[in-house]
Amino acid sequence: MSVQTYIKDNQAALCILLKELVRIPTVNPPGNNYAEIVALLEVKCRTLGMQTQIVQVPTARAEQVISNAESHPRLNLIARWDVGAEKTVHFNAHYDVVPVAGDWRFKPFSGEINGEWLYGRGADDMKDAIAALLFAITAVQEAGIKPQFNVECSFTCDEETGGELGAGYIVEQGLVNADYVVNCEGGGGMNIGNGHNGVLWLEIAVNGKAAHGSQPDKGINAFEKTAELVTTLQRLKQEFTLPERAFMLTDGTERHPTLNIGGTFQGSAGDKVNTVPAQVTFSIDRRIIPNEKLRLAELELREAIASACEYYPDLNADVRAILRIEPCLTESTSPLSQAFAEAVRIVRFNQPQFKPTTGFTDLHFFVNSGLQGIGYGPRGEGGHAINERVHIPDLVRTAAIYATFMTRSAL
Repeated sequence: MSVQTYIKDNQAALCILLKELVRIPTVNPPGNNYAEIVALLEVKCRTLGMQTQIVQVPTARAEQVISNAESHPRLNLIARWDVGAEKTVHFNAHYDVVPVAGDWRFKPFSGEINGEWLYGRGADDMKDAIAALLFAITAVQEAGIKPQFNVECSFTCDEETGGELGAGYIVEQGLVNADYVVNCEGGGGMNIGNGHNGVLWLEIAVNGKAAHGSQPDKGINAFEKTAELVTTLQRLKQEFTLPERAFMLTDGTERHPTLNIGGTFQGSAGDKVNTVPAQVTFSIDRRIIPNEKLRLAELELREAIASACEYYPDLNADVRAILRIEPCLTESTSPLSQAFAEAVRIVRFNQPQFKPTTGFTDLHFFVNSGLQGIGYGPRGEGGHAINERVHIPDLVRTAAIYATFMTRSAL
């Protein structure tokens, strides 16, 4: 029996596995139910004969990043299948999911199946990849085929908030013992991810002066001052569309920097209809393309904000960086990239292309440590939105690609 046949014939079991994972609401922030899902994943890996190691981030280390480390411990799982091969490939996937909001078609942690789709928070980002990876290992074992390389897996926390205590921590501690890494997201379908955009998150606090709403001239309206600052930022956003700011992708298309203003925004606790607002806080999400440097992108933004404060009377803004991740670009000609591309071609009957993803993933932690890496996972819809779901036929094909890569790729 081939690995592809096994996976196709046991599609129902693959979906049951994904349902189990989706039904554990590992919402981050704050970091709920991490111990529960790590315990489940450890059982699954041990059942497959893998050696496992639960890695808990020390509270003191976690407190450098988060404020709730005592009540919400950060846990990661490493599992290894040593077949005595010369090379080792590390597969990484994160198990945390973003919070739920909005009116869903099905309960967000139900794992409901409707037609060819399985619904739920994490069904697309990225518990589908965890299920596909574990099922690929199952298929290889059931087919009685020895992998071409040792398989090392990590299931990590906190990717949705930067990954420092997840993939970042296991790399920092030297717990990754591999030659290559497959980050199980950041690509899919006929696209293999050879990197990702960088990101800069800033929090901007615009300071005004409170006054009674009947005497607005006695105060400084922080909301109006915010509008002035946003006007300046909109002009900067327009510059990002210039040809010289573009990064050329391998398929000949261009990618430009992006700036999202106000993903989060709020006033102060004392705001009322009849008050002049004293402070407005909002976020900036700046995506950094591979031909840019994070340091220069941040400098450009800070200079634009400082310039606006000089130009507009009484405009005063404080800037705080929340997250900084450099862009990541890997070699599409590396042995790993070409071997994985061959597995995609075998399963999907077409030659894939390489493209860095617009979002950020945990791939950079591994690549920065010296590993060759790519990103690839199942295709779904609605990640970070309502009605998140994964296309079951693509889930099956991705599991088959992982298994084919394990059994037919000499590195």
